[in-house]
Amino acid sequence: MTQLTGLSRSLLFSILTTICVTPVPLPGYTEELNAQPDQPPIPELELIKEEETVSIASRHEQPISQAPSNVYVLTDEDIRHSGATDIPTLLRRIPGMEVMQTTGADFNVSVRGDNQLSANKLLVMVDGRSIYVDFQGQVYWKAIPVTLPEIKRIEVLKGPASVLYGFNAFDGIINIITKSPEEMRGTTLQFGGGAYGTISSAAIYANTYKNFRYRLSYGHDQNQQWRNGSALAFRNDKFNIQTEYVLPDDAKLSLSGGLVSMNRYDGPVTDAAVVADAPTLGNAHVLYERPSFFVRAFWNGYYDTDQANTNPLLANFLRFTDRTLSSTNVIRANTYNLEAQRVSELTTGNRLTYGINYRYNTTSSNFIEGYSTENRLGFYLQMNGRHSKHSPSWRGYAMIWIPLSIPRSALASHSSLHQSRIIPSA
Repeated sequence: MTQLTGLSRSLLFSILTTICVTPVPLPGYTEELNAQPDQPPIPELELIKEEETVSIASRHEQPISQAPSNVYVLTDEDIRHSGATDIPTLLRRIPGMEVMQTTGADFNVSVRGDNQLSANKLLVMVDGRSIYVDFQGQVYWKAIPVTLPEIKRIEVLKGPASVLYGFNAFDGIINIITKSPEEMRGTTLQFGGGAYGTISSAAIYANTYKNFRYRLSYGHDQNQQWRNGSALAFRNDKFNIQTEYVLPDDAKLSLSGGLVSMNRYDGPVTDAAVVADAPTLGNAHVLYERPSFFVRAFWNGYYDTDQANTNPLLANFLRFTDRTLSSTNVIRANTYNLEAQRVSELTTGNRLTYGINYRYNTTSSNFIEGYSTENRLGFYLQMNGRHSKHSPSWRGYAMIWIPLSIPRSALASHSSLHQSRIIPSA
């Protein structure tokens, strides 16, 4: 008789144990299990399956997985959990974004190594309306005309996008999308404070009446200087109103406006000077929108009285004055913009987007000669989609942006762009 070694006995014992403990279903158990009806979906799990939609990449709403560009989204939940008191601090969470703060009020934001003082190549919008100050060639990040509780999400597209958005979108685009009055129905109050005399507050009321919806908001923010803790770096008051009227066939008419008044702004900082600003910015926005078409008109106003303090290293060689040797600069600038766009579904999953944009800028200042104007006209066309369900998305576009007249002032950029390309993306 063959003797089992210790290893053979251990192996045999393991096999017998596995056979003994293997569960055997009772008669009828399998049939009863298979006969049970499908369980209803668990709401919490359905929320996990939800996918963010974005509109910044192709200028129409689509799931973020189908966007033909590198898009990042900050949701209202991200904003609440961040504890941030301003939007540049929120943008630090996004890979590839460069946020530089030079004073208690002045920020410069850019993408992919292109940041600098007075950075001017990133287009910033609120609900599709540009808040870029064309005359100054910059964004007042502490004066963005919306309070943090009103923000639904922030969409960020990193990389050149001038083909669809025109001037000042060379590095990328940031679109701040606000909540509708229906989503904010009721009263919202928020107050926060911190070091350097930081105060961040907001009061919002929204309601609906039949097809009419409205939202009113007020915000107050301030903090002290870094170099002098007893002096203000900035203080502002924001007033905003948004109204909507729902029309048949999923159409909507929106009217909104606001005012941001700053009695102190420590900046902007340039290579040659530190400017002490006190700007006031106003805006008005009208939008008629259907599922595949919109027409938009907006006005941005900018009024400022500033004092340029020359860099001490250059004080013996450089001074900023007007013809009367006054160093106080009084600026008035206005931007009028008109835009229309249509999206056509060619085949399943393939869309054609085309539109036209016209912009008129006016500027007056005692530091420049006379009254300056600028006209810009742009046409764009984009086609994007995918050949099959599992194939990568693709995008083709053609555009032309034409400066019809060049101003004598220091507007952001004057060169026309003319491109036609095909870009594959995963």
